[in-house]
Amino acid sequence: MISLLLFKPRPGVASSPMSCMTRSVLVAIAIALSAAAAPAQAAWLRDEQLQRLWEQGKREELALITQSRKTPEAWAAQAMLASDPSDKAALDRAQGIAEGCLKQHPDAAACHYVLGTVLSAKGIAGGMFQAMRLVGRVFEAWETALRLEPTMFEARIALQQAYLLVPAMAGGSVGKAAALEAAVRDTQPEVAKLLRANLAAKKDRWDEVERELVSVQLGDSASFQGQALATWQGLLRHWLQVNDHARARERMTQLSRALPQSAVPVFTLGRVAADEGRHEDAIRLYERARTLGGAHTLPIDYRLGIAHMDLGDKERARALLQRFVQTPRMAPNNLSDARKRLEALGAADR
Repeated sequence: MISLLLFKPRPGVASSPMSCMTRSVLVAIAIALSAAAAPAQAAWLRDEQLQRLWEQGKREELALITQSRKTPEAWAAQAMLASDPSDKAALDRAQGIAEGCLKQHPDAAACHYVLGTVLSAKGIAGGMFQAMRLVGRVFEAWETALRLEPTMFEARIALQQAYLLVPAMAGGSVGKAAALEAAVRDTQPEVAKLLRANLAAKKDRWDEVERELVSVQLGDSASFQGQALATWQGLLRHWLQVNDHARARERMTQLSRALPQSAVPVFTLGRVAADEGRHEDAIRLYERARTLGGAHTLPIDYRLGIAHMDLGDKERARALLQRFVQTPRMAPNNLSDARKRLEALGAADR
C-alpha cells in the first residue's frame, strides 16, 4: 500500500479540489491493484502438477517443466515465475510472456488472468499515474478471463476487489461487485460467501464479514483456501486497528487448527502477538510458520527483524532485514520499510 503522505502538497502551495480528487483516485487505484493482485500468490493453476510445484515454491523445477510445454498454463506459469513486484525489468519480461501467451492462446482464461495480475503489479511498481493508466487493462483482462471461464474464482475475487476499491470515475462499481456475487450464489456458494464478506467490508460491517467467513467450508482446494485466508487478512487488519486482539487471536487460532499445514494462520498469530507487544511470542510463531506450507510467500524475515528490533537485538534484526531485502518477490512496501529500518540500524542495503 502506497502512503498518502507522498501526495501532501508542498508548503505554501494550495491544492485545487480537482487535484485533490485526482490524488485520491490514484491512491485508491494503487491500493485496489495491490489488494487484488495479492491472492494470486496463493494458487491459481489448473494443471495439478504445475499447481503443486507452485504451492511448494519449487520455482526452478516449475520453470524447467514449463519450458518444454506450449500449453496456456505453461505460458501463464512462466509469466508468473518471471514476475517480481519489486523488479520493474522482471515485470516487463513477465508482461511480454503473458502477452505471448495471449497471442498463442487468445481464448485461454489463464493467459488473460495472468496478464491482469502482472499489469496490476506493474501499476503498483510504476507509481500512481502508471496505476491509473493500467487499471482499465487490468479490468479488461480479468473480465475476459471470467467470461471465458466463469468458474475461475481467483479472477472473480480479484475483479470484485478492484471494483470495490477503484473509484467509479476510473471504472469501479459496487453494483458490478454485487453482481459477481449474485452470479455464483447457487453454483459456487462458498465462493459467494467470500464475495459477500468483501461487500460487507466495503460498508464497514465487520460483524457481518466475520459471520460470512466463519461459515466458509474451506475444503481441500489449496487455491480456494488461499483465497479464503487472503480475505481473512482484511478482517485481521481491522481487528488490529481497533485493538481487538482477543477476537483476532481466537479466530486465527481456529484457522490454524483447521489448516494445520498452512503457514498463514500461524504467521498471523505472530502479527497479533507483535501488535500486543509480546515480541518473544511473535518470534516463536514466526519461526514455526517458517516450517509450514506457503512460508516462502510470507515476509517472515521482515517481521522477525522488526520483532528483534523491538526487543533491542540490533545485530539479529540487521541480519534478518538484510536477508529480507535480498529476497525476490516480496511486497514493495515491506521492502521499502525494511530498507528504512536498515538505515536506522546503520546498515542500509546498497
